[in-house]
Amino acid sequence: MTKTKTRAVALNGIGNEVASKVINEITEYSQEFVANATDAPTIPPTLGALLGSVVLTGIRISTSATDYAKMTLTGHQHTTNAHADTLNQVTHGITISSGFGAVDFLGGTAGDNAAVESSTLNIQTGHTDVQAGATGDHLIGQNHTANATATTVWIGVPTAGIGDTWEETETGSTTESNTGHVRTTYTGAKSLTLAAP
Repeated sequence: MTKTKTRAVALNGIGNEVASKVINEITEYSQEFVANATDAPTIPPTLGALLGSVVLTGIRISTSATDYAKMTLTGHQHTTNAHADTLNQVTHGITISSGFGAVDFLGGTAGDNAAVESSTLNIQTGHTDVQAGATGDHLIGQNHTANATATTVWIGVPTAGIGDTWEETETGSTTESNTGHVRTTYTGAKSLTLAAP
């Protein structure tokens, strides 16, 4: 958690500060969670909604074949004119199938000679706030431009690297290591449609 304020200043003719005012206090939140079981962990289903008292603007998940899944949630809230749960939101519909091991968020097909080694998923929305009035404090804000991006690293070459609901932004790039294992990486993206709750 990081709390910040903007400091407005007035200078005289030779550049000395003659007045100042602190405005627009905002608290930024970022919290990492680590799965503690092999059961599928819960991902907050609605981006842009209030999670507790915080506007959820980002979800990042990483998985590895040798570790528990990690999820970082990010968001913010204002001291003055705090956001209510009326901002544009989207139910993203993305789930994770296990709390341990590597998961393919892109919906690929392994085939006979491939398995997921690691993956990352980012679900995010843009957010714009406006300061106005006699105080210079936060007045209003709104979520916009939501999307999801994901990357999957396979050991071997999968039958299909990306499912139908994603657009491939990086074609499977295959690298060979000196141990003889082939790794294939796919990256995809998709837009998410925000709407009023």
